[in-house]
Amino acid sequence: MSVPGPVWVLSPHLLVAQAVTAALRSVGVPAETRRWESVVDDDGSPVLVASRPAVVVAIVDGVDNSAVVGHVEALAQPGDARVVIVSSPDTSTRWGGLLSNDAVDVVTVTTSVSQLAEVVQRLTAGASSMDPEERAALRTSWAMDRDRRRHVRDQLESLSPQQRRVLELLASGRRVAEVGVEMGVAEGTVRSHVKALRAKLGASTQLKAVAMFHQAYDPTGGGGDIVPRPRGAGEDPGDDPDHHADGHRSGEKVGVGRR
Repeated sequence: MSVPGPVWVLSPHLLVAQAVTAALRSVGVPAETRRWESVVDDDGSPVLVASRPAVVVAIVDGVDNSAVVGHVEALAQPGDARVVIVSSPDTSTRWGGLLSNDAVDVVTVTTSVSQLAEVVQRLTAGASSMDPEERAALRTSWAMDRDRRRHVRDQLESLSPQQRRVLELLASGRRVAEVGVEMGVAEGTVRSHVKALRAKLGASTQLKAVAMFHQAYDPTGGGGDIVPRPRGAGEDPGDDPDHHADGHRSGEKVGVGRR
């Protein structure tokens, strides 16, 4: 495997990045683990470094929220490095908005280590690993999903402040009685608000109204846009090139979901 220069591997979950780094090293890729916060600031802007790698492997399975999307977009902005996003199949659509940039590719967590190494090799050579039709399909799906969320948000804007608050509390997992206590109103009043907001949203049930709220503001169902801080303490994992180096074989799946 011929890959000039270092390949940075990062994830909001440090242990995941370490495991994938070791796997890539086992097939000859000069991979280095980088802590998420050492590459992207809390405000989402890229950290200025003396030199950038040829490729950044960003593993985002399980944390595909809008904050992380913004962080990865920032990584791709300087144009010095190409970025490969490793995401779960059911959330890969989220990344369609970045695929107008030919320096960004998306693969799924079912990709094997050897396949990921081939992707890295193609990217360092200046070529995309994605089929043009696949790239176009993801962009189209992303645009349609974006338009659906905008439509639902417009519908939510029609709610009164009280109706909006009721829906927010229900979406947070509270029951009708608990919403009443939180708002200081009778349970019957809450039910009246629910009936009214359902009518405005065209939702046949309370559950569908809550689902619309999540679709508009939390499409991954992950409970918000909080980026988990990298886990792990002690020395920089990049200081130990042999750390977990025998942990994977070239035919294994990347398997970069949450540990």
